[in-house]
Amino acid sequence: MKIENMISENRADCTGCEACSNACPKNCITMRRDDEGFAYPKIHHEICIQCGKCDATCPALNFQSTMPDKLPEVFVAIHPDEKIRRHSSSGGMFTALSEIILRDGGIIFGAGFNENWQVVHTSAENFDELENLRGSKYVQSEIGEVYRRVKVELEKDRKVLFSGTPCHCAGLKNFLGKDYPNLLTVDVICHGTPSPMLWEKYLDYLAQGHEIARVNFRSKRFGWANNHLEINFYDCGFYAQANFQDNFVNQFLNGIIERPSCHECKFKFPNGKSDVTIGDAWGVQNFAPNMFDNRGTSLVILHTDKGKDFFRQTEMVTQQISFDIVMQTNPMFLTSSIPDDRRQKFFDDVKNFPNVPIAVMKKYFFESPQQISTSGRNFQLEVVEKYVAILQHLAARREKNFLLITSTLNGDLFGAIQKNFLNGDEEIGVYVLHSQVGDRIEFFDCLHPNLSYTVMPSVENLLKTFKDFHITEIFIDRQLPMDEGSKNFLANCGLPIRTFELKAEENL
Repeated sequence: MKIENMISENRADCTGCEACSNACPKNCITMRRDDEGFAYPKIHHEICIQCGKCDATCPALNFQSTMPDKLPEVFVAIHPDEKIRRHSSSGGMFTALSEIILRDGGIIFGAGFNENWQVVHTSAENFDELENLRGSKYVQSEIGEVYRRVKVELEKDRKVLFSGTPCHCAGLKNFLGKDYPNLLTVDVICHGTPSPMLWEKYLDYLAQGHEIARVNFRSKRFGWANNHLEINFYDCGFYAQANFQDNFVNQFLNGIIERPSCHECKFKFPNGKSDVTIGDAWGVQNFAPNMFDNRGTSLVILHTDKGKDFFRQTEMVTQQISFDIVMQTNPMFLTSSIPDDRRQKFFDDVKNFPNVPIAVMKKYFFESPQQISTSGRNFQLEVVEKYVAILQHLAARREKNFLLITSTLNGDLFGAIQKNFLNGDEEIGVYVLHSQVGDRIEFFDCLHPNLSYTVMPSVENLLKTFKDFHITEIFIDRQLPMDEGSKNFLANCGLPIRTFELKAEENL
């Protein structure tokens, strides 16, 4: 089958979403762990009928890159019930959406713990059961037959909320093969999924035979901004360690123990399949200080009309923010985590010393971010490049795109642009080239002014920028001093040229 060839050629293509095993009509696909502890499909050919449903369902084999028609609406949100927020990883958004479904007799599917503290997808049909699904789990969840169960409930016309990673949502959507109006899909801003095998071995090491009462990857005992891994025991207190200081979470955050596909994720924005994406509103004290109290604030990204409808039904305290803030504060929404260069050596050591994984973890523990080695990949550059590609796509869809060239850059400029150029017209884009002292020229999208990137000051690069953003007309600040070379370049760039003067209260 094609799935087997795909995995043989590049294991990083398989996310372990389990859509193939759920789709198989003969149940001839089982998920088996490799030496790193990640599950991959195993086809039992003696009972396989070669129907091809596994290949047809695989979201990686059938992946098609997309671009948005417009940028999604983004909010920060806080649940009004302080008890719910205290037991949530961030602001309680997952619970708020789940409440709507449960009150209407629906069912929730998401990642929870089983009796052995392994992470598995399971269901909740009341508020007591929902507690197990609340909160982040930094381990790849086992799906089992949950996709099949989701379909059964949907066919009963029952409302269903499915929560998971972006690849889980893609797997479910491919398995279902069509959209259901009674299905709400919610994914998370995902850093990656660590090895279940390593989690189980690490938990055994920490427990030392004591019975575990509760596991919380994001304890707020010391505040939301200083979250801890906390494990409570029935007979000997608790373990609590700041995430960067805990051996397991430290290596998760630094690119050592995630699944290979997490470093090449196909389902980052804009290729996700969910209605709603939720995460932490990191940095909210800087861009929405009234929504920060160090008890947790959710970031909510609404992709579909269905997602918007459900969001508006919640009782969350909300504030809308600009999309570009997401790129600055939650870059994992757009791009994959970067593996450390020592990842393979780490897992080789785990394989050679399977009974002492804690010794291996301590060997590769990151004392500081300066220890991380990523083969020269520039994470921030990747984020900006992807975001710019999205903005270029949106520019191509508009009827007009104006470029303003100015040396003045302040709040008055963007306010005047909104008043005199845009007026709520989504078919017009306005961009700014801002020349500074020296050779640096910054490029802004006026709808998202918190993002800028540098354009090298050459004729070739400037013409390429004009073309990439489908500029239809150029406006030049009358107060901008220009040399003869710049005047000649603009006169011969092939675009209409006009002048403007910044007057915030008057027409330009």
